[in-house]
Amino acid sequence: MIKEITTILLVFCLGYLSAQNSYYFSSSAGNDANVGSETNPFQTISKLNSLALVPGDKILFKRGDAFTGQIIASQSGTEGAPIVYDSYGTGDLPILSASDGPNGMPDPLSTIRIIGKQYLEFHNLQIENGRFDTTGTDDDKSYGIYIQSFKSLPGSGDFEDAVLFNYFRFSNLMVKNVYSVDSSGTAFNNIYTTGIYFLDAFVNDVIIEDCYFTDIERCGIWLRKYVSDAIIRNNKFIDLGGSGTIISASKRVLYENNLMRFTGSDSDPRMTGRGSGMWVFGSDDVVAQYNISQHARGGGDSSGMHVDYGNTNILYQYNYSEDSAGGFCETLGTNDNIIWRYNISVNDGTVDRSGKNILLWVSDYAFNPQKSTNVYIYNNTIYQGTDYKNIVSDSEISLKAASLNFINNIIYLEPSAKLGEKAYLFNVDAPNFAKNIMYGGTINPNFKNLDATKIIQSPLFLSPGRRHFSGYKLLTGSPALGSALSFTEPIFPLAGAGIFSDITSNATKDIYGNPVNLSAVTNIGADNGSGEPNMPIVVTYEAETGTIVGGNEINCSNGSGGKAVNIGSAGQTLTLNNITVPITDLYLMNVFYANPLKSTLRITVNNGETESVILPYSDAYCYQSGIPTSFPIIKTLKAGDNTVTFEQGIIDKIEVVSVNDATLSSELEGFLDTTEAYLEKTIIHNGETIKLIINQEIESEKVEISVFDISGALLIRKNCNTENMSFKANNFGTGMKILVAKVGTQLIVKKFVVY
Repeated sequence: MIKEITTILLVFCLGYLSAQNSYYFSSSAGNDANVGSETNPFQTISKLNSLALVPGDKILFKRGDAFTGQIIASQSGTEGAPIVYDSYGTGDLPILSASDGPNGMPDPLSTIRIIGKQYLEFHNLQIENGRFDTTGTDDDKSYGIYIQSFKSLPGSGDFEDAVLFNYFRFSNLMVKNVYSVDSSGTAFNNIYTTGIYFLDAFVNDVIIEDCYFTDIERCGIWLRKYVSDAIIRNNKFIDLGGSGTIISASKRVLYENNLMRFTGSDSDPRMTGRGSGMWVFGSDDVVAQYNISQHARGGGDSSGMHVDYGNTNILYQYNYSEDSAGGFCETLGTNDNIIWRYNISVNDGTVDRSGKNILLWVSDYAFNPQKSTNVYIYNNTIYQGTDYKNIVSDSEISLKAASLNFINNIIYLEPSAKLGEKAYLFNVDAPNFAKNIMYGGTINPNFKNLDATKIIQSPLFLSPGRRHFSGYKLLTGSPALGSALSFTEPIFPLAGAGIFSDITSNATKDIYGNPVNLSAVTNIGADNGSGEPNMPIVVTYEAETGTIVGGNEINCSNGSGGKAVNIGSAGQTLTLNNITVPITDLYLMNVFYANPLKSTLRITVNNGETESVILPYSDAYCYQSGIPTSFPIIKTLKAGDNTVTFEQGIIDKIEVVSVNDATLSSELEGFLDTTEAYLEKTIIHNGETIKLIINQEIESEKVEISVFDISGALLIRKNCNTENMSFKANNFGTGMKILVAKVGTQLIVKKFVVY
């Protein structure tokens, strides 16, 4: 009998294993009548949705192809045998989009829909969902990937008392162009359009990594309700209408090594135009570390990162925040055990685009206002000078809490900067201020007097004013060296356990990787090094000394040497030769530019890959006597001479300095330009010609080009070939327009502005 049962089990297992398949899809070469192999692939999303998938199956989309339709994840994998969605072949990521433009057919709310399923993986895909056609409801919503369970919260009020869905993996996804049909009449807090969205998810064990989010109406990732044990790491959130990530009603989340730049953007009129780089709400046990947030904009919060209300055990450490509209250390009400340590803040707080401009910000704001308890802000470095529009800092202080500890921080103001003069509020029941350095500018005396042990001396930074964390190391002789208060740090209860296995309750290192022990002798501020012996060697290269192709040298009265180089149009280049460095290493290149609008600068080092970096706007327009501003770019340079080529900008000069010992994920500074096509110009006078350029050798292809108003109204549709993709802008009127080009089976969507 035992032998018979064993035989039956073996046959069952062999049958189960043989049922696992790899299904291949090609929109350009497939046919749904095929067998779905690599040589005979299926073609459509409809065919995919008809398959009876089993655990271990793989669905593979051909790179370079575009697929239209909503993917319904209707089956689950199992432990050790997830269902995997991935790509195959070479070239650009396959594009998955629920919408193919306005055609009268209702556009689904999401491109990938997951309802009550588990053990799923998604890798190496480009996901879009620019909706045009109404479904009759929910026109103000859109999602790239949508995860929901339709479970109800147990009577205990703890979502983990329910049976959870397990194991979700997302990696190397490009998520972009996610817009609702129309949210113009919807209040900001009711706009949920997001790249990857979890709603009433009841899920556990989630990893989202190495993904790139851009051009989205509101949010990149939103754990809106009921997610536990999630890791969000190594992602880039660039130019989003709202926040990079929102973590709400969730437990145990590790958020690390992410780059958030231009959150709260208004570069598309459909964007919400407001949002912090990342924030937490109503959540427990969250660690955010080694993240970079730059240029968050909008009213409301819009800080680099912030702690909303109703959270417990939140640890923000080793983060770099720069030029956010809100400010630094924003913490709202009804929170407990909130820890900000070893972070660096540079020029946070601005009134630009209705920014709150509250540099130091703790409030009692909540549904039922209540002060937070056990807020710890210690060993942070805060610098204030001038912003990217060269406006001198003049930020507010607003502190309201039950208990607030402000210890061992450095506040450094340039001589003309101000803090707490514009507005000052202090309402803390149990304050504990000790051993802070408060130096320079004008700091509200009431705030300074809170600390009887303060130091009013320059901390002697390596390079104060540098728009990069490497500038805020301490020099030998700094009064911050060895001067910190030794104290008992707050506890992060889950340190060392589960996803926090590498997290320590006490600080054991600083933002630069130096060891830390706050029960012994340590430094004030975010740097616990022994002191840098010398100022860094900075080498300056004037733009006008380079080789200019297509552009021209211009007068720039406030530029270095009174000159700059204009290479603002596509195809124009500036090449700086003989950039000499002593060893092969990472180098910081401060690019001084005079672009009056937010723009994209293309950079190529030593004839390698061309990268694109979005530059914030400034007041630097040379013809209006503006002052050039700088933006840091991290590159690996080889020992000896290097060549750097720039495209599309107005360049004054570059400064080069080594950052070999700066450890805060400096590789996050740049990101590859993966654009498959581009418009010759995106801001176009109505008398000019619009030209679409495709970065592929498809000259023989026929192209159908459609141009729509932002409302979705069709303005023109024409057939052409890749040698004649140009037309007059005066056909469309002024304002934002959307161009849709169909090249074979591929769909290209671009935006441009006619003025």
